[in-house]
Amino acid sequence: MSRSIYLHLAVLLVKADLKREERVWKRKLRRTVHDIPWHNAHLLRDIGLETDGRTIGFTEPHHVTVERRIRHLRRVHRSRIVT
Repeated sequence: MSRSIYLHLAVLLVKADLKREERVWKRKLRRTVHDIPWHNAHLLRDIGLETDGRTIGFTEPHHVTVERRIRHLRRVHRSRIVT
């Protein structure tokens, strides 16, 4: 005997509700695990972060910084309205 359409629908809705509850729980868990004290510079330094969120001691190569500046300047120059 095959199950009715209502039983299939009920099982589908229960599974969807369980997945939703698990997503909400995981989201809440991620937020509590990464509760970073942004207001306290001393604690940020203790965990290895600057006050703006970058890691302490990580410096990118000079050519990367220069490329980013050039890209930004070109974009600003292109977007100027000629009057």
